[in-house]
Amino acid sequence: MTEMVPLVGRRERVAGEVDLRLSLQRFIEARLRDPVESEDLVQETYLRLYDYRRTRSIADVGAFCFTVARNLIRDQLRRRRSAPLHAELVDEIACPQPRADEILAYRERVEVLVQALRRMPALRREVFMRQRLDGDAAAAIATDLGLSRAAVDKHVSRAVADLRHALERRGLGMGQRP
Repeated sequence: MTEMVPLVGRRERVAGEVDLRLSLQRFIEARLRDPVESEDLVQETYLRLYDYRRTRSIADVGAFCFTVARNLIRDQLRRRRSAPLHAELVDEIACPQPRADEILAYRERVEVLVQALRRMPALRREVFMRQRLDGDAAAAIATDLGLSRAAVDKHVSRAVADLRHALERRGLGMGQRP
C-alpha cells in the first residue's frame, strides 16, 4: 500500500501540470487570438520556468507561469503594434511558373526555330531531329541513312548553326532576352 502513495502523488502532479498547460493556452489565446502564436508563448513560458528552476525554487508555479505569460503577451502585442501594417512587395517574388513575357519570348523562339527547320534541306533536318530530338545514336543514323559517322556529325553541326543564325537574325540569340 505504501508503494501506491508515490504513484498517486505523481498522477496528481501530472494532472496538475496538464491543467496548468491548458489554462495557460486558453489565457494566452484569449488575448492574442492566434493559436500558433499562443502555442509559441506557452512553450516560451515553460522554457523560462525551467531556466528559473535551475537556480531558484518557486513557491507557486502557476502564479509564476501566468506572470511570465502576461509579460510575454505584452511583448508580443508591442511587437505587433510596431510592425509595419503593410509589407513592401518585392518585385522578384519567387514563382515556379514562367512570367508572361518569358512565355511569349519562348513561343517566338519556337516559331523561329520551326520555320528554320522547315527551310533546312530534308536530309539535314532528319539527321538533326533524329539525333537531337529523338536521341538516336549517330552510328544508328549513319547506318539507316547510308551516311558516314562524320557526315551525320556535319549535318547536326550545320543544323545547329542554321538554328542559331535564324535566332540571331530576329534578335533572339540564345543568351539574349527580348
